[in-house]
Amino acid sequence: MPFIIGENVGPYRLIEKLGKGGMATVYKAYHPSLDRYVAIKALHPAFMEHPGFIDRFNREAKVVAKLEHPNIVPIYDYSEHEGRPYLVLKYVQGETLKARLEKSKLTYKESRHVFRVISSALAYAHKEGVLHRDVKPSNVLLDKAGGIYLADFGLARMTETSQTTLSGQMMMGTPHYISPEQAKGLGNLDARTDIYSLGVMMYELLVGEVPFQADTPFSVIHDHIYSPLPLPLDLNPDLNEPIQRALLKALAKKREDRFANMGEMTSAFLKAFDALIKERPSEGEAPTLALDAEARHTAALKRAKAEQQAAEMSAIPQAEAEPRKKKGIPGWIGWMLIPALALFCLASVVIQNARKVPGPELISPATLTQEAGMSAGPANGEIQDLLQQVREDPENYFLRYQLGVAYMDAGRPALAREAFQKSFQLAEGNPDTILTLGDLLTEINIWTYAAYSFLKVEELGSPIPIEELQDKIREALYHAAYEDFSVEFFKNNPEIELDPDLLRLVEARRALISGRVDLAADLVDQVMVERPDLLEAYLLKSDVLFAQEKYDEARDILLELESMNDLPPWIEGELGLQSE
Repeated sequence: MPFIIGENVGPYRLIEKLGKGGMATVYKAYHPSLDRYVAIKALHPAFMEHPGFIDRFNREAKVVAKLEHPNIVPIYDYSEHEGRPYLVLKYVQGETLKARLEKSKLTYKESRHVFRVISSALAYAHKEGVLHRDVKPSNVLLDKAGGIYLADFGLARMTETSQTTLSGQMMMGTPHYISPEQAKGLGNLDARTDIYSLGVMMYELLVGEVPFQADTPFSVIHDHIYSPLPLPLDLNPDLNEPIQRALLKALAKKREDRFANMGEMTSAFLKAFDALIKERPSEGEAPTLALDAEARHTAALKRAKAEQQAAEMSAIPQAEAEPRKKKGIPGWIGWMLIPALALFCLASVVIQNARKVPGPELISPATLTQEAGMSAGPANGEIQDLLQQVREDPENYFLRYQLGVAYMDAGRPALAREAFQKSFQLAEGNPDTILTLGDLLTEINIWTYAAYSFLKVEELGSPIPIEELQDKIREALYHAAYEDFSVEFFKNNPEIELDPDLLRLVEARRALISGRVDLAADLVDQVMVERPDLLEAYLLKSDVLFAQEKYDEARDILLELESMNDLPPWIEGELGLQSE
């Protein structure tokens, strides 16, 4: 059962022990057939005491291994060594966020970068039906190349048993980030548990300490359940009111009082951060951590200029292989409603202008049968409420839009597509209304349907300048690749006439996200030869080069792009060139 340095665990040669925690011991290992280092996470032998543990471990590992996000540490393999289960993960050379915080406090810009990346990873995982359950700085990895990753996804779930006391002891060992419902031992956890833990981590980054500290773990857990949250502004008067409100809502004791989903949390925190950074322009002039793609591009450009001025080359920091998702997404994040009040206020204006066009009924017997089998839960409860409203007002396009968002939130893309297309059909002939729907979808990072909206507006006749509409289309397509159904949607939808080169870029990004770097390189090279006017191809090319570890070439591409005149605002935003 022991893992011995120098020996093989399956095909992996153990190189050194990296650390040990309550759940597992981590080793650096070498995989000769792929000529790369990996991390081996060997679970504690005590978990083997539970007779059903291996089955749970295998089941949960398969679920987590399907997560494909640039900021989630991927699982390459899982197996057993002399009866002891282990995971094989990407080896991240660097330090944890916890170790980084022990050196110095992050700037507000750096904290914003951390939040954007981690919220993006969590939103994507929640969409895939996976909770983290143990969000904390020691599970956030900062690699030396500038990447940031959320680690140990699902490990708490894999090791959760009702008969093994170790999991309970482990929980008590890290009580500072635990949600009240976890502390009470409640089941039926949902995304709001991760929202609470992320809120604790952001409290620590912004205030300088965790909200509850005591002599014993039990006292800390008691405080999470019963004690009022120390007001952030009392401990750090340099913060602003929007940041305090966002923290208070994320850290509400009752789940129903928190943000309903990661999309709401992302929207609130980013707006609060933007206001805070604008009020404190001298605080943290430049981030010292390239913690997401925006920081990556900015850091790469600044370093390149410094190198040219100093006439000496130094190592170019490696960036995350995948592009960032704007507005706290991507890509994957989102799939959620923006704050309800804002939506309904906007809806009341838009609906007056909407033209109600009859179409095929969404609430079919087949749909009702599917809904009848849905398990109870906040997302499904919202769906049931919306379905009832749709029955009562079947020609209301905005209810269909809300239903589509709810389906995306619940991880039911097929039904979401039906709802969105019905919404567009009911608004047919009114490009202003469809444009508004596209802007709403953009705000909550549902990019494929945002692109579809803007393409429909283009077909009907744009109420805004065509150049502005084209920028909206291309920005939405740039991010749509994070949604795993996007390529199929654009290829198989006869209502859409999409520029083949734009579709090729979506395919290239999907290939890069899924690790098919050579295919991504071939596709983007074709586009750059045939359509040098598509500047987003330069962004994608830089990401491909970073993934290939060709940092000098990636830097040159970014410098070339930066030197161009009249860049669209969204591309300037991707490059980090816009002023705060």
